[in-house]
Amino acid sequence: MHYARRKPSAAQCGSCGAALSGVPRMRPTQLKQLAKSSRRPERPFGGVLCSRCSRARFKTLAQSL
Repeated sequence: MHYARRKPSAAQCGSCGAALSGVPRMRPTQLKQLAKSSRRPERPFGGVLCSRCSRARFKTLAQSL
């Protein structure tokens, strides 16, 4: 008999805690089998910050320069 494991919770933003879109909900062994570009979004801070927080971070970085 095979027991299916539950899906892990959705990845969360490191700043605000919102669920990250574009990051699949999979077990680590299944994530290893995916291509690197499909594991997380292809943008700076992809897979770490949500798009709203990353845009805010870019604005603060641009203003400080």
